[in-house]
Amino acid sequence: MKENNYKLSKLDSSLIKLLKKDGRMSFTDIASQLDVSVNTIRNRYNKLVDDGLLHILGWVDPTKTGFNSYNRVTIEVSPSHLIESVAKKLMDIPEVSFLALTSGPSDIEINLICKDNRHLLEIMQEKIFSLEGVVNSNSTIYYNVYKWAEHNLDLPDQDE
Repeated sequence: MKENNYKLSKLDSSLIKLLKKDGRMSFTDIASQLDVSVNTIRNRYNKLVDDGLLHILGWVDPTKTGFNSYNRVTIEVSPSHLIESVAKKLMDIPEVSFLALTSGPSDIEINLICKDNRHLLEIMQEKIFSLEGVVNSNSTIYYNVYKWAEHNLDLPDQDE
């Protein structure tokens, strides 16, 4: 993971907190709640987005759209110089919702969101096992997901 040296102002933190509650909140409403100008909010928002700190997206519950097979897959890569290239190829697979380099017996961990187990098998056989360097994998099927990504983490305290 890359080290983060980004310093958030109190205004940035307040802006982010409001957008976490409602990503579609207007700059006018945010400015009113934070008692600053709309231009100030627009400028802070644009800077946070341009700096890659803030991402506004629409999150869809996959189980409500026909994707009912959620899986964790750990992957071993050999020789080790292929790890980075395997990771880059995995990033291009639309069903991969999470990807990380790991320590321990595996080199890469991914999460796959598939329509069903047949779709999972197709992705594994055609898109993962076929990658040069992939020598072993271990899959865990999640029977039920009780909590998706945390959206309400408090930001670390920052100086103004």
